[in-house]
Amino acid sequence: DREDRRVAEVNVPALRKDLERYLDIRERATAKYRLEEEGHRKRTSIDIPSLSPAAARAMEKVRDAIDRNDLPAALGFALADRVVKAELDTFNKAVSERFGERTLLGNAVKDPSGSTFDKAAHGMSPGDREKLSTAWPTMRAGQQLAAHERTQQALKQSEALRQTQTKSQGLKQ
Repeated sequence: DREDRRVAEVNVPALRKDLERYLDIRERATAKYRLEEEGHRKRTSIDIPSLSPAAARAMEKVRDAIDRNDLPAALGFALADRVVKAELDTFNKAVSERFGERTLLGNAVKDPSGSTFDKAAHGMSPGDREKLSTAWPTMRAGQQLAAHERTQQALKQSEALRQTQTKSQGLKQ
C-alpha cells in the first residue's frame, strides 16, 4: 500500500503536466473552431443587394456581351452610367465577400450546379438555394466584369510604369 502511494505521488507531476497540456490543446482547438464558425456565419450573413432595374438591364447586357466573348463591350455597358457602375461595384463587393473574389470565374461554375454551387449553397433552405440558383448567372457576370476591370487596371499601370522607365532611360543617355 505504501509502495502504491509512493508511485502515485511520483506520478502526480507528470499527470499534472499531461492534464495541463490536454487542456491547452483543447482550448486552442475550441478557439480555432470558434473562429472558423464565426467566419462562416459572417460570410453567410452578408446580404447581397438586389439590383435596380437599370443595373439589372446593364448586367443583362454585360452577361450577353460576356457570352459573345466581347469583354470590352461588357465593360462599356457597365461604365455607361456612374450610378449603375457604383451599384454594380457594391453588388460585386458583396458577392466577393460572401463567396470569394474569384469563386465564380471558372468554366466549371458556368451553371448553378456542381461542387462549387453545392459548397456555396451549403446550409441553405430549398427556397434560398433556388434564389441563389436564379442569381448565379448575374453574380458570375459581375465577378467576370470585376476581373476584367482589374486586368485592365493592371495593364494600364504596367504600361505607365514601362513608359516611365523608358523616359528615365532616355534622360540617362
